[in-house]
Amino acid sequence: MTAIPELELETKEKILIVDDEEAIRNLFVEALSSLGYRCEVAENGLDCLAKYYESSDYDVVLLDVQMPELGGIETLKKLKKYAPDLSIIIVSASRDIDNVRTALKEGAYDYIFKPFNINDVQAVIRRAVERAQLIKKNKDYQHNLEKKVENQTQELVNLYSGTLQAMILALDLRESETGYHSYRVTEYALTLGRHMELSESELSMLAKGALLHDIGKIGVPDSILLKPGKLTDEEWKIMRKHAELGYTMLKKIEFLEESAALVYSHHEHFNGKGYPKGLSGTEIPLGARIFSIVDAFDAMTSKRAYRDEMPFEKAVERIIEASGTQFDPDIVEVFAKIDLSIWKDIKENIDESGSNFLKGLLFELSKYN
Repeated sequence: MTAIPELELETKEKILIVDDEEAIRNLFVEALSSLGYRCEVAENGLDCLAKYYESSDYDVVLLDVQMPELGGIETLKKLKKYAPDLSIIIVSASRDIDNVRTALKEGAYDYIFKPFNINDVQAVIRRAVERAQLIKKNKDYQHNLEKKVENQTQELVNLYSGTLQAMILALDLRESETGYHSYRVTEYALTLGRHMELSESELSMLAKGALLHDIGKIGVPDSILLKPGKLTDEEWKIMRKHAELGYTMLKKIEFLEESAALVYSHHEHFNGKGYPKGLSGTEIPLGARIFSIVDAFDAMTSKRAYRDEMPFEKAVERIIEASGTQFDPDIVEVFAKIDLSIWKDIKENIDESGSNFLKGLLFELSKYN
């Protein structure tokens, strides 16, 4: 059987040869250029660093140990700090095992002793180049994967943004013409949550729950939801079911499961006189305790068909008055310290550009899911 000849390595990989002896540099260049490698040379460690910083597209560096001005080991350390994945092959006349150990510990790929057999050097270079190619392919794959995920995330955001925006805006406009209510209370809740130093995951849960807090009203008949006058006791029983209806809708969606608890409990009162379960104190989820404050705050500072909006200063006073009864006193304390201009700016910005708010929020939340 005729032996299959070894295929020549088709490559344009770039090798930087660093040695203070011109004869050694020339030997490496001649041998490696004949294999198709692109070779450049540096006379010492400082020259090596200057060349690498100027053009960091080298795949392999052949690095002598004993050089004037900056030795090979120190050059190795600096290169590895700048390019951790770079394949660096140490070349030295010293067979001191401590030098070998130090070089490998500092990240050298391999070690060649002088005098050397050029065929052995070619084999080491070949392995180092293959390693460089593999690392490059992995980086390209990771970059392409991240780009694909980013694109798919954006597509998902666009899909849900349009659907949720229409759904939430429809709910806001149906109920007392409050317009952008869900957007405002979401941004209010995030602002209060940040002042309470919540984690990113807690803020994500809070935002999604705030945004969808009234989603259960989809199941409330128009005759009740849109009734201009006072609701009867029986109608109130039906209206109050929206919290449970919203919870039922959201709890089946994995990434909304925690937020569903906020939806279920956002009408609970700190003193236990809220609904639907009559929870009190810390039995009420933290997100719901935060949200109930900003929900009431927005209701008071928004214009309704039957009354004008309340001044922000007065609304804050009302929140403080309900501390310990309707609201968690610790959270009220944080809320009361936030400058009124922050709340006013949020309301003004969302009322002016509410249609753009949801898409930006969903994209932000997508980072945490």
